[in-house]
Amino acid sequence: MHLVDGFGRKITYLRFSVTPKCNFNCFYCSSKLISGVFVKEFDVEDMDFIFQTVRSLNFEKLRITGGEPLLREDIVEIVRKASSSGFNEIVLTSNGYRLKKLAHNLKNAGLTRVNVSLDTLRKETFRSITQSDNFDEVFQGLMEAISLGLTPVKINTVLLKNINEDDLVTIASLSLSLPVIVRFIELMPVKGNKIWKEYFLSFKEALEILRKTYKITEEPKTYGEVADYYRINDSKGKIGFISSVSQHFCYSCNRLRLSSSGKIYPCLFSPKYVDVWDAVKKRNQSDLLESFRKAVEIKPQGHGTISISDDEFIENMREIGG
Repeated sequence: MHLVDGFGRKITYLRFSVTPKCNFNCFYCSSKLISGVFVKEFDVEDMDFIFQTVRSLNFEKLRITGGEPLLREDIVEIVRKASSSGFNEIVLTSNGYRLKKLAHNLKNAGLTRVNVSLDTLRKETFRSITQSDNFDEVFQGLMEAISLGLTPVKINTVLLKNINEDDLVTIASLSLSLPVIVRFIELMPVKGNKIWKEYFLSFKEALEILRKTYKITEEPKTYGEVADYYRINDSKGKIGFISSVSQHFCYSCNRLRLSSSGKIYPCLFSPKYVDVWDAVKKRNQSDLLESFRKAVEIKPQGHGTISISDDEFIENMREIGG
């Protein structure tokens, strides 16, 4: 029997941020931790306990996020534990830096597919966004994932006005010949980062940019999917738009978010959470089950309208993992 919230939505999807650490420092996220700062994270056995418990509640999909999850030296074992728990789908979101090295072992451990964050195909722009010179490693990781069949690989591109508008056509073109889904994501207001008003580019503006070059057909909407999908004529893959700001998808939200420090967030945009750290460490399954039920009970109908005047809508993107 599945968990169902107060608005009739069946909750079947867990996003689990296994670390807040990241080796990139994207200016719109600013998630890179200062060296030496204490980080609270579950170990592999804790996660195994969580996976087994969540599966008993009929969660079907697991997404492993961060921070950057591939920074964990035990990430392959984490995926293996998740796979042995019986999830229908295990997905990992990564900046791609260590993906070429780890993709083969991750697939063998049971990973279904990957999402790779890539906001530009220009090295200079990549450097200015991420504060990193590792574009080549990221792109090689992306191609390795494709070659190993961790597909369809989803490429997550944050829309950044006056920064990567010139990249939208070239990034979308990857879907012409590769089994990828390019998803353009509206920039969201994160606490401590007041730049989003300056760089916000709506999905409608981005779509119009693409339509100047390509003939694009909209695809039917799938319930529970966060993106609206389109296909460039005769393409092997497709493109999508995640419009969390201008056109949210709360009506079909089927997910909970668990942070590495043990907080279950019922909504990305809500400061409310249920703390399960002690329940996990004490291996108290009844308390953990009750905590998941409580998180579903407090899940809001939606995050409401976000206006351009909202400076700090999301409390902690790094901790929640998007």
